[in-house]
Amino acid sequence: MTEEDTETERHAGAREALAAALKARLRTEPLDKVTVTQLTRDCGLTRQAFYYHFPDVRHLAVWVFETEVARRVRTFAAEVGWADGLVWLMRYMRDNRSSTLGVLSGVGQPGLERFLFWQMRPVTEAVMDREGGGPVRLQDRVLVVDFYTSAVLAVVLRWVADGMVEHPYRVVGNLEVMLHGAVRESVRRLDERAAPT
Repeated sequence: MTEEDTETERHAGAREALAAALKARLRTEPLDKVTVTQLTRDCGLTRQAFYYHFPDVRHLAVWVFETEVARRVRTFAAEVGWADGLVWLMRYMRDNRSSTLGVLSGVGQPGLERFLFWQMRPVTEAVMDREGGGPVRLQDRVLVVDFYTSAVLAVVLRWVADGMVEHPYRVVGNLEVMLHGAVRESVRRLDERAAPT
């Protein structure tokens, strides 16, 4: 192993230790009450080590969500399908309720919506491509992807607001029923409208 590999591994280990400390704290405290001092003490790192990786606790929280949730969902969705990826996301959020709610309250509703939108958008794009490709015009393609991403996101946010009670399979199953054929039909209509007469 090279010196560079050792350094990379050490940095990854520090980030993981800070993430574990944050998740443990979020079981009993809101995100805005968690301090850098607590986290570094909990995992045996220095404040300097914390600030080497993250500017503040909120950025650490977003990084945890990004690494543990968003990337896995995108990978899972690409390999197995968007519905299974979304079920996995929702199950993770429910199984890690305290840390999920801590992150959500920490980044705020607008921040959460923007963050989840950009995480879910590639999944929606993959659904459209699988349904037979997108509209001919680029602006129509963007419109379709953004519209269906926003629709799915609204359902997920409502599920979170309602306490994550309904089983993720049921929520995603309902989404599948509503989306089945709808994306393809939207593409067809937009292409029809854009075609020269």
